[in-house]
Amino acid sequence: MNQGALILRAMKKTPYFTISLFLIALFWLSPAWAAIQLESTDQPASELFALILGGAGIFLVGIHFAGDYLQQMTSGTVRSIVTRVARNRVGMFLWGLFLGFFTQSGKASAFILSDFVQAGLMKPRQAAPMVYWGNAGSSLIAFVSMLSVKIFALLLLGVTAFGLTFHYPKKLVQGYGAMFGLGMIMFGLFLVKNGAAGFAAMEEVSNLVEFIHGAYLLCFIAGLVLTLVVQSNIAIMLITIAMATAGLFGLEEAAMCIFGAQAGTGVLTWIFSSHSKGSARQVVISQIAFDSIATVVFVALFYLEHWLGLPLLLSAARSVSDALSGQAIFVALAFQFGAAGLLVLIRDPVFDRIEKQFPPTATEVLSETQYLHKNAGDSPESGLLLVEREQIRLLERLPLYIDAVREESAGKRETPATYHAAFVEISGKINATLSEISRLGLNTSSSDELIRVTKMQEQLRRFEDMVFQLASEMSRSDISPRARELGNVIMESADFIMLTAIDAIQSREEGEIDTLETLTQDRSGLMTKMRHNYFNSEKELSDADRDFVLDITILFENVVHTLARYGVLLKA
Repeated sequence: MNQGALILRAMKKTPYFTISLFLIALFWLSPAWAAIQLESTDQPASELFALILGGAGIFLVGIHFAGDYLQQMTSGTVRSIVTRVARNRVGMFLWGLFLGFFTQSGKASAFILSDFVQAGLMKPRQAAPMVYWGNAGSSLIAFVSMLSVKIFALLLLGVTAFGLTFHYPKKLVQGYGAMFGLGMIMFGLFLVKNGAAGFAAMEEVSNLVEFIHGAYLLCFIAGLVLTLVVQSNIAIMLITIAMATAGLFGLEEAAMCIFGAQAGTGVLTWIFSSHSKGSARQVVISQIAFDSIATVVFVALFYLEHWLGLPLLLSAARSVSDALSGQAIFVALAFQFGAAGLLVLIRDPVFDRIEKQFPPTATEVLSETQYLHKNAGDSPESGLLLVEREQIRLLERLPLYIDAVREESAGKRETPATYHAAFVEISGKINATLSEISRLGLNTSSSDELIRVTKMQEQLRRFEDMVFQLASEMSRSDISPRARELGNVIMESADFIMLTAIDAIQSREEGEIDTLETLTQDRSGLMTKMRHNYFNSEKELSDADRDFVLDITILFENVVHTLARYGVLLKA
């Protein structure tokens, strides 16, 4: 493959790479490049504006670039490690910081953790502290703004660009991408800081700064709106710090802009979370609660200090550093870490409220296992016993599918689809447990029992699918009363056979099993006769009714046949 093809392939695979190279090339060829060497402030305003705008663009692309590659590098590792430390407070703290720093977004951390919760890897209440510390972790990038890294950033961009272009070695490509993104962040910040420094020396800008001075609400709104536009509060925070360093903002104005950016994150999270439900939404709402409570508390502290002269956040910042840049960074970090610490302290009452307002879905409640646990697959004997108990519980739930479509059950929260989704979730856990047991050293007896329980699981899966289809057919609204009457007869017959099967499985008595065998004898002839009589008795039969009768009778045959096989396995 020639060099041109390699470059094209790299660009197709990494769109941010193409954009970033284009932006950097523009600056290299434009007059604004001269401003990088800014020792004096005689650059035209147009060049300085281009420097700030382009620097912000490179910075924002860098955040996305680094975040995308870092998530690819760590997604599998993070997934396994986070679930292990979810019950440890120190682990929650450290991995919350980790997720926040490597995704560069508290919002992104919240959505990742909501996926973990949805997958059943942790509880929402366990994820909440990680959400809070994730916001703190994302703010650690503020330390980068303190460094003078022009040469380092350019070298980093150059070296990693070659690695990304030629994809060599392949195992380092993701690392190249992450480091290239970091180089863009550093380079973009450098451009913004130098452009802002040039503007600060202009008389016109001095007049604007004087106008902004004391307009705290305006700064708050600006931070909020800009966050909605660029969809990154960290970007707005860092650009604000750069502006404060250049003297375009005072400490008070910078603080309010940072607070507004956090409020903007809350609005964005609410917008993007409209599709989430149940436990996953609880995690996302934890992020919104963080944004809301943090903003309200720190804005209140700001005005208490401003109006009453109390030595609070701003006074602490001024005591830590004489430089405005250090003060702004202190405010940003104190805001994020202070808010995270506060939310961790009041987690229980806050989350109690969240759970009340956003309860788990019916499917999530039904998807909870009663007998299986995380270590069920460690012992063949106990594990197989627990699996069989869980299977019986799922079998006992199947008549509820029929109950859900009876007329008197209209409007119930649980539907056949709800029960089916829960069955799929629990079946996945059962299969995972059986897989774990199969990897253990098994004797002959345990091997035979594993095979039997696995076969029963397969029959249960097929049986559940048929019952679900049967209930779904009875939920149709396009069939005639005559067809529905026939369907009700078949449905009640299936329900009776299921209840008999459940009694036989629970008792394990020979008489009950014999009754099940009698009830599950072949019904093909009976169903054929029933279809024949119905089709001949109806003069004007609709296509919907014809399809319904065919489907419902065939499903009944399959239900009976599957239960018969289940009884054979039970007898064995």
